[in-house]
Amino acid sequence: MSNTLIQGRIVWVELLDPQGRNPKVRPAVVPTDTAEVRSDGAVVVVAVTSQLDSAPADLCVELPWHRDGHPRTKLNRRNVAVCNWLATIPVVEIRSVGGQVPVGEMRRILAIVSGENDLGSSPPPPATP
Repeated sequence: MSNTLIQGRIVWVELLDPQGRNPKVRPAVVPTDTAEVRSDGAVVVVAVTSQLDSAPADLCVELPWHRDGHPRTKLNRRNVAVCNWLATIPVVEIRSVGGQVPVGEMRRILAIVSGENDLGSSPPPPATP
């Protein structure tokens, strides 16, 4: 899978909710640098949710969608990447690989995850489920 798993890819993985409960297969964005992705390794993911008010707006990046599946992201409902909802997932646990986050949105995700957002706040380190 590493040949299709690149930074900015949307993947489907089982994640716990932000409270550490209720595992659910959901979309997530891969912020891990493509050069660091190995098929026998792990990647950090940023959870994606359709619950738009689940986190402060300054920690969320809305992703393009279309009810029939966006041509680039493949997402079919309004959603946000919640940039402080991180998890480290073994590559072998990725259920499927979807679309790609456009460059502008990916830059915003990376800035927030790295703590370079406008508020200068740093998100917590990646959690393992």
